[in-house]
Amino acid sequence: MKGFKTLSPKRNGIFPVAALCVTLGLLIGCGGQLGRIESAAVDTAVAEAAAAIEAADAVDAGSLASELFEAAEASLAAAEAALAEKNGNDALRLAYRARAEAYQARTAALNIARNSELNAAILQKAAEAESMREAAAEKTEELKDLESELKGVRKTAAASKDTIRDLEKKNRELSDTRAMYGEEVSRLSESLGEIQERAQRAETDIRKYGREVAELRRKLEVAQQMAKEEGHQKRAVIAEIDSLKKQLREQAQIYTERLAAAKQQNTGAKHEAYLEEKAAEARAYVASQAPLQPVKTGRVLLSTAQITAGKAALANWDRAWQAKNLNGHLAYYAPDIVANRVVVRESKENRSKIDLQQLEAHLQELGAHTWTRVKADVEVEGESVIGVYRSTRLAVPAENEDATALYNIWIREVWMHPVGNSWKIHHEIWQIYENVPNF
Repeated sequence: MKGFKTLSPKRNGIFPVAALCVTLGLLIGCGGQLGRIESAAVDTAVAEAAAAIEAADAVDAGSLASELFEAAEASLAAAEAALAEKNGNDALRLAYRARAEAYQARTAALNIARNSELNAAILQKAAEAESMREAAAEKTEELKDLESELKGVRKTAAASKDTIRDLEKKNRELSDTRAMYGEEVSRLSESLGEIQERAQRAETDIRKYGREVAELRRKLEVAQQMAKEEGHQKRAVIAEIDSLKKQLREQAQIYTERLAAAKQQNTGAKHEAYLEEKAAEARAYVASQAPLQPVKTGRVLLSTAQITAGKAALANWDRAWQAKNLNGHLAYYAPDIVANRVVVRESKENRSKIDLQQLEAHLQELGAHTWTRVKADVEVEGESVIGVYRSTRLAVPAENEDATALYNIWIREVWMHPVGNSWKIHHEIWQIYENVPNF
């Protein structure tokens, strides 16, 4: 009952008593001899008293202000009895008294209810304060434990300096080795790219001629079947058979030559041992690179409710991207997010780390194109919910049915964990393959 002013039953009853006095003064002169009382006035007063008692009962005045409520009921009963005996003066007086007592009972009940609510709120706040005091005591104990651990860490920090210097030296040596292997991998990638391009062209030609030979064979079988049937078209069919056989021989010769050339090209490849050695070095270099994603242990440290909330947050993040709502999409990233971006172009891998500002710029650039969602998976690791999304877009259309269309493929791996009452992305990995077949 916030916003109401509390009045005592005694003060709040002034208005009914005054109303009673005014009415009686008009009718009988407030204590003067009753001349003549209208029966309608008595009926109205009795009805108003009954309505006031009902209003008091509606706020539970019968239990909260029982004495006033019972007095009002008794006065109303007496007024009704006086009315039945044709005693208008007493009936009117008792009806006004019943109405005034009912008003007082209702006001008293409301005040008691308000006070009960305030007392309940005070008790609740007291319980909350006690809970906070207990929590503060627990935090104080935890702080003491942390201070003790900190002292131990400080004692061992001095002994760790030599180890740190050794690790920094090894890290510098590893960086130099990575740079050397990076140059070797780049040269190897160029050689492999040329070989793969030649092999792809040879395979495309072989498939093309193979389809042409198969089609000629099919046509020849149909023509031979038609030649077995009687009819005026038999001679024309036989002539078609001869033509198809000639084309088949020509295409088979070309097909055989292509296969021989491809076989010769494959068996005549040079520096195979050198390439295998450099491939092993390249694999070792890749293995020495820092991992793109946090280590996965297979443990789940989230509750079922948290997992459900995390999946819902991932879905909202993805819907914002699909709706081209970049601000809503970026709202799910932690301010200190650092994303790994890997672009594979012409068999060369380029890695880079990007912060939130660079991430926004790249998303604006990628969002200018239309991407087709191919696959979406969700898994749970530790305290994170992980979403993996693969999208494609056509980059180079196929010129004809024998050519291969090329696509850009974008794979996003998003790690999201709870931060307070919300979910934020703390790690993301992009893998972008440019101008490749749609694998």
